[in-house]
Amino acid sequence: MKRIVFAGAALAALLVIIGAGAVWLSPKLQDGILERAAERRLQEGDRSDLLGDKALHIVLCGTGSPMPDPERANACTAVIAGGHMVLIDAGPGAWRKIAATRLPAAALDAVLLTHLHSDHIGGLGEVAVQSWIAGRKVPLEIYGPGAPHDLKHEEDAEGHAYGRSGTADVVRGFAAAYDSDAGFRLAHHGADFLAPEGARMIPHEISMPAPGEAITVYDRDGLRISAFLVDHHPVEPAYGYRIEYEGRVAVVSGDTKKIENMVRFSKDADLLVHEALDPAMVKLLAVALDKTGNARLAKMARDTIGYHASPVEAAEIAREANVRMLVFTHVVPPLRNALMRHIFMRDVGEARGAGKTLIGEDGLMLSLPAGSTAIESRQLGEE
Repeated sequence: MKRIVFAGAALAALLVIIGAGAVWLSPKLQDGILERAAERRLQEGDRSDLLGDKALHIVLCGTGSPMPDPERANACTAVIAGGHMVLIDAGPGAWRKIAATRLPAAALDAVLLTHLHSDHIGGLGEVAVQSWIAGRKVPLEIYGPGAPHDLKHEEDAEGHAYGRSGTADVVRGFAAAYDSDAGFRLAHHGADFLAPEGARMIPHEISMPAPGEAITVYDRDGLRISAFLVDHHPVEPAYGYRIEYEGRVAVVSGDTKKIENMVRFSKDADLLVHEALDPAMVKLLAVALDKTGNARLAKMARDTIGYHASPVEAAEIAREANVRMLVFTHVVPPLRNALMRHIFMRDVGEARGAGKTLIGEDGLMLSLPAGSTAIESRQLGEE
């Protein structure tokens, strides 16, 4: 009996080897396999069902920071509701995560910038051109802060003073950088297939609200998003955003220290997506940089501690604001293993009290159905 089973297994293995060899040697079989795989993938389509299901969807498209992290893109959060898709920030790598999670990019009509650091704006050009290629027919409207306030303007050797640009200048710069790309694509594919209007980016600089006030910057088909001031000094102005749809509320902090405005505008929110930097871990990194002769980078690492919130401080904000769920984003430093994640969460539970807390990951979708208190979580991009 054992010989029969062994012979059967050997025959099966031989058939697999012969089959694999046939595929390897036959271009026709290879092409057929690729064609069927492509058909299956394309039949899945994008997640356009999210646009009309009467829920507020928050998708983390980038939860990293300027510190290199192969697992995380830089800052980007997608808001999907009421037939619209809006991005809050568009850091480097954001488009790659949007594409991997099959978000309905053709429905993207606005990007809201929290501030003008490179890790929050560096992917704006790719988001604009790739969403256009995906089918966006309307101009992409970009909302963000005006020129920096009260900033010392250092000059280069030619007398150029840095730090005078606001969102309008940033958008004009990206539009100029991608102008030839748009022209080439229109000439190649034709205006019947790529709407020329979709190649446009329109800037809007947000009037700075008073402390304790918020300004509505987006209000379409029941999806309302308001900007409020946060503290990322010397980066001023910098904004957080409160998102409301069908009675559900989510808040995205942007980069900020712990301030009363975060508690005020997170009050009774279903979801708070808050940045978090662990100061003790960054100090250890700075010590290691000092010991390895990188005093300049060590100094810069220490500088970052003062204008970010710690995981414990973000947890305190969530508790004081009575937030139902807290999710960490803009995670510093990169959490390479379970031990680092454990250290990052040290004392968070005590500071948080009741309520759920997660370390955000790229591709995490939090869905807030209308008429409910439920918060459904799902990791996209793993199907």
